[in-house]
Amino acid sequence: MKNACCIVLAVAFLTACKHKTSFDSLNEVSYSRDISPIISSNCAFSGCHGTSGHRKFDLTTYEGLLRGGITAGSPENSQVYTSLKSYSEENRMPLKPYDQLSEDQILRIYVWIGQGAKNN
Repeated sequence: MKNACCIVLAVAFLTACKHKTSFDSLNEVSYSRDISPIISSNCAFSGCHGTSGHRKFDLTTYEGLLRGGITAGSPENSQVYTSLKSYSEENRMPLKPYDQLSEDQILRIYVWIGQGAKNN
C-alpha cells in the first residue's frame, strides 16, 4: 500500500508539470504482477477484449495488449491509456455497466507504459 501511495503521489506531481514526465525515479511497475491482473479482471474476458470478444482488440496476452494500442514510453499516445481517461462516456473504457478502473489502477498503467511497457 505504501508503494502504491508513493506511485500515486509521484505520478500526480509529475503529470501536473508541463515538461516530459521522468519515470526513472519511480518504482518499476511489473506487467505480470501489476498490469496483467488489472487487464484480466476488467478488460480481457468474453464479450469485451477476450479471445471470443466482439471488440477490436484481444487483450488476453501481452502481445495483444501491445497491438491494442500501447506506445511504449508514451502513455499520452497510447490508446489503452487514453481510453481509460476519456472524458466521453462513449469512448471511456471499461464501458458501462462495468465498473471503471480506480485511479490507482490507471496510474499503474500510466507508469508501466511510461517505463517502456516491458513484459516483466
